[in-house]
Amino acid sequence: MKSLKSKMNSKVKFLLAAFCLAMAEPEPSLLDEMYSEEIKNVSLLHPFFEKLIKLEETKEGKINILHLGDSHIQSPFFPNTVRQILQQQFGNGGRGFVFPYSTGRGGSASKPIAFVSNAMWQICRNNMQAKCDPSTEYGMSGYGFSTDFDQFVIAVEINDRKEQFNTIKIVSPPPAFRLATASGTPMIQSVQSNVNNHKIKNGENLNTIAKKYNVSVEAIKRENNMNSNYIYAGKNLRIPVTVIETRVDTSMFKPLEYELQDKFVSVYHQEKPVSSIYLLPAVKQARYNLNGIILENDSPGIIYHSIGTVGSQVSHFNSTPLFFEQLPVLSPDLVIISFGTNEAFGEVPAEKFIAQVDLMIQNVRAVCPDAPIIVTTPPTSLFRRGILNHYALEYTASLMQKSDVSIWDLYSFTGGLEGARDPSAIQIAHDNIHYTAQGYINQGTAFANSFLKEYIRYKHSRETTEAE
Repeated sequence: MKSLKSKMNSKVKFLLAAFCLAMAEPEPSLLDEMYSEEIKNVSLLHPFFEKLIKLEETKEGKINILHLGDSHIQSPFFPNTVRQILQQQFGNGGRGFVFPYSTGRGGSASKPIAFVSNAMWQICRNNMQAKCDPSTEYGMSGYGFSTDFDQFVIAVEINDRKEQFNTIKIVSPPPAFRLATASGTPMIQSVQSNVNNHKIKNGENLNTIAKKYNVSVEAIKRENNMNSNYIYAGKNLRIPVTVIETRVDTSMFKPLEYELQDKFVSVYHQEKPVSSIYLLPAVKQARYNLNGIILENDSPGIIYHSIGTVGSQVSHFNSTPLFFEQLPVLSPDLVIISFGTNEAFGEVPAEKFIAQVDLMIQNVRAVCPDAPIIVTTPPTSLFRRGILNHYALEYTASLMQKSDVSIWDLYSFTGGLEGARDPSAIQIAHDNIHYTAQGYINQGTAFANSFLKEYIRYKHSRETTEAE
């Protein structure tokens, strides 16, 4: 009997072969011999397939795809694999949505876009709202990203020429940010932060400790996951200590004029592609909130926006109305929804998970009524001692019963019970939750293969019907 590892290796070989065949538009019978998970309720995608056909025929316009999820999607490997395959087939319309999850210097092949800032930005996830500043805005990114430092500079630096852009869209209520290019290379010193340990003494309270270290009470509470001001002698506190934010010489910056400023977005375009651009404060305000950045080029093709938030559940997005208010900025022609892992480890009952998925579908359709939706089932995950996380199985069984959206079964691709018996075969990571880089690449290839197979099958069926 074949081992699961052998089966997975066969799957990957089939996926690569199927992808090569898909590029040459093979007959459906050839594709049927290749491994792929079929997309359930695929007829709901036919209007989207018509847009792809028009793009292929006219070589004009752009098609926007939004992939929304948790840490599996914030990790670049799955979405980048799908992006590269679809853009190879239909054209590269631009990088799409990007976000400064960190503002340290440097880029790499897996991190083609880097963000550098001289300011300390408060970064807070939509699943940590109780521990963050009440004024934090959780918009399109699923994160709050804000500062009260009115001398900030954010450098957006491209490390891959293929990602150069002509158009940049700043997602934030204007007029918080202005854009600029630079005549040279500005010296932007990243803010470094560290943590001190403080042992509470008799008579101390949070106010006195905060004054001693020149930090806010709220910063101490966030660092220590505290919901109240109660402390006691002998307890150790983590005190966040930050290097003073530095000012940048702005004389070398050349301000740019926006083409359009709307309720949630400011748009700038120029003819020549660029590899770097700078965000600066536009007007003095108490706090500056950035919800995201969209990078596009002037070429026709696919823009694949991926938005993932570590630790998030569907309910966390559903509880942040600003996310759905800003969603039309992306003009999505297709929305892919990938959740379930964090719910599974939170032991959320299947009926509650499905209710939240249904609410998200309803919220998406309220603002983007013409965008078809694909929901992926959660991947295989394991509890301690390698025990199969049965919640993911229950979510999968419930999702597969849905008829109002298209479904792609990632759970089955990642092995399910067989994956629990041989985790290394499906390339699950040591935490039994996430996957290795190659594991995510295999998943992205599988999804793209399934999608292209259904698209090519639709094209052949359409051509046959027109010929009759």
